[in-house]
Amino acid sequence: MLGRVTQRSIATNALTNLQNTQTRMAKLQEQITSGNSLPKGSEDSVRAAAALRLNDQIAVNTENGRNLDEARAWMVTQEPALESTTKALQKVRELTVRASNGTFDATARKAIAAEITALKETILGDANTQYQGRAVFAGTSAGTVAYDATTYASNDDTNTTVTPAVGVVTRTVSPGVHMQVNISGNSVYGSGNDSLFAELDTLAQKITDGDPTAAASLSTIDGRITKATNAMATIGARTNQLDHAEEVNANQLAYLEAQLNDVQGVDPAKAYVEFTQQNVAYQAALQVTAKTVQTSLLDFLR
Repeated sequence: MLGRVTQRSIATNALTNLQNTQTRMAKLQEQITSGNSLPKGSEDSVRAAAALRLNDQIAVNTENGRNLDEARAWMVTQEPALESTTKALQKVRELTVRASNGTFDATARKAIAAEITALKETILGDANTQYQGRAVFAGTSAGTVAYDATTYASNDDTNTTVTPAVGVVTRTVSPGVHMQVNISGNSVYGSGNDSLFAELDTLAQKITDGDPTAAASLSTIDGRITKATNAMATIGARTNQLDHAEEVNANQLAYLEAQLNDVQGVDPAKAYVEFTQQNVAYQAALQVTAKTVQTSLLDFLR
């Protein structure tokens, strides 16, 4: 038996259809403006879980990217300091050779000694180089200087001869990969009475006094130059590792973002066309409903 179709049922069905169309339009509009086809996890739990996992992986990747930038900052801070130290030591070597030929009088020797002392101060400044207020040659120490300007005592706590190593500054550059980013100050400059600075003080005094054993310091200077150049070679190797890690990290980020876009991304052109179609249908339905559902005095009396 067919049911009776009333004006009210027609109006109710028309309003329901209009509301459904409005809901679809609102959803499309939200997708277009947000660029996200998955605004609510409850709508598709499988896609929501995949999007959550990918976002977590992207967050880890982004953190590794920041660590890579931090590691590179340590490299580009330490390398110029070591290069400056090497150049200063080469100049000290030249001055020592000149002072050892025995033709300089006391005034000339004092001038050479003063220049060596000035170069020592330059090297001390190199050794106390900072990055973000932290001495880069002091290991994990929180101090702002690696070396005391008077005693030459070192604040470097780096020790790689024990297991696990201590005083090593590391950064996680990729999952499970931790890179050492610091150069031990002690490995280049020494500490206290055994420091490069104390050696230069002794050398300057010998030259001032006309001590013929000053020439014997050349081998010591050469040893310090070798340590500085070895440290720069280590930084070069680490920089190459950073370059590779950055490339891998960038490729991984692009892959993860592409996957995330597949899961929750929106094709703007397609979504806009669908939204336009829904809007046209909605406007047409409004006009048809307005003509079909006519109110009368009886509708108000019911």
